[in-house]
Amino acid sequence: EITASFRRFGPLVVDWPHKAESKSYFPPKGYAFLLFQDESSVQQLIDACIQDDDKLYLCVSSPTIKDKPVQIRPWRLSDADFVLDASLPLDPRKTVFVGGVPRPLKAAELAMIMDRLYGGVCYAGIDTDPELKYPKGAGRVAFSNQQSYIAAISARFVQLQHGDIDKRVCKH
Repeated sequence: EITASFRRFGPLVVDWPHKAESKSYFPPKGYAFLLFQDESSVQQLIDACIQDDDKLYLCVSSPTIKDKPVQIRPWRLSDADFVLDASLPLDPRKTVFVGGVPRPLKAAELAMIMDRLYGGVCYAGIDTDPELKYPKGAGRVAFSNQQSYIAAISARFVQLQHGDIDKRVCKH
């Protein structure tokens, strides 16, 4: 049913976390990943959307509901990495893992949040599925100095906000 609603934009695969283990035909958490074969399909989908504030919606019909607006959150591969200061070397010993990252959060947004809280951020990355390239809900932040790194590690938790998503996440 999901595939049928989006097939008009081009060949795609519909996926969601733990789909292989679940017997459900629908994503249990109310969202799915649409993996289009061609980038032009994603652009066609975006062009067909209605914009409300900063959010994109597409009206989708099913046998039970007609024209239900569903939110579309495009993920650009370039949003997975962000270098805040290219002049600084990346030191893996000053890098923290951030779990529980809201999936729509971009690396640039993660970098800005962490830099505002602790300073000294030189890089942020969002972990993506190696094959399908969509966000896995985790990331890494590299700091340029020991003080910022220690401050981030010592805090253990950070509040990450993205639109209506507000998460208190763990750093390791």
